[in-house]
Amino acid sequence: MANGETDYERYIRTTELLALQKKTTSLANPDELFFQCIHQSMELWFKVAAFEIEKIARFIDGDDFERASWHLRRTAMMLDHVGEGLPILETLAPADYHEIRLALGRGSGQDSPGFNVLLEELPRLWAPFERALERHQLELLAIWKTPHADKHQALFRLAQGYLQLDEAFQRFRYDHLQLARREIGLAVKSLKGVPARNLEQGVLKPTYPALWTVIEELTISTNPVYG
Repeated sequence: MANGETDYERYIRTTELLALQKKTTSLANPDELFFQCIHQSMELWFKVAAFEIEKIARFIDGDDFERASWHLRRTAMMLDHVGEGLPILETLAPADYHEIRLALGRGSGQDSPGFNVLLEELPRLWAPFERALERHQLELLAIWKTPHADKHQALFRLAQGYLQLDEAFQRFRYDHLQLARREIGLAVKSLKGVPARNLEQGVLKPTYPALWTVIEELTISTNPVYG
């Protein structure tokens, strides 16, 4: 059957899904199927992560902080999963990659629609958290000073979910930087003419800087004295 013989095949739409790669007779390099499948799977995960972000915002605005925290952790795990796939690409010999790269035309990982959506949507997720603080008349430093107080616990756990997501996104960007370093080097330009070294800028760039700052503020407020 064209759409699959089993309910599983029809539901997952495996016939269509597995037809989205180049035919093996048309590969620019024997590793091109490997390269294409990994990137297609990444786009699927990015799509799901973006949908999770929409849900998280709704949960927070509805004061369902527990559920929002759960989905923040889930989204962080998705990004970690995608990042863990990048070292697999490092098994690709650079010479083989350059053969595949020619088949990309002017295509570049910087054109990834899923990644670019996350670049836009992850920072926007901060607004619901700010609204929650305002509704409950709370400040970050007060939450950090007494995270186990009844009025602080839920928002502290929520903030920890944000930090986990932020770390996961930074790890993904670091893993991507290392992949570029292994396959093309950082002193060259991408197919878009952008220096590969520009990837370094995003590695330690926090998405939610206020959460990292409050950690430092808490440390300062304890007035530690070191001998």
